[in-house]
Amino acid sequence: MSDAKHKDCHGAMFPESIGLGRQSGKVFSVNIKPPAGMTRTRPQIESNAQQWDECRRCPEFNSCYQMSMAKVALENWVASNF
Repeated sequence: MSDAKHKDCHGAMFPESIGLGRQSGKVFSVNIKPPAGMTRTRPQIESNAQQWDECRRCPEFNSCYQMSMAKVALENWVASNF
């Protein structure tokens, strides 16, 4: 592992997990309302364009984006295998 120091927000563009209610990352958020009887509601996905632009200006953007995507990929793998 590297001893490189990153900003506290490194790898946090997306929510840490997805569940009922509002889950927020630095740029992207997901809001899932509880089902109403037999009907499920569609998740609402939101993005903060101003925060995205700020992230894009950060010198760590590429590394941060790759870490964010790697976390999403791992969460998907775990969710589909356990």
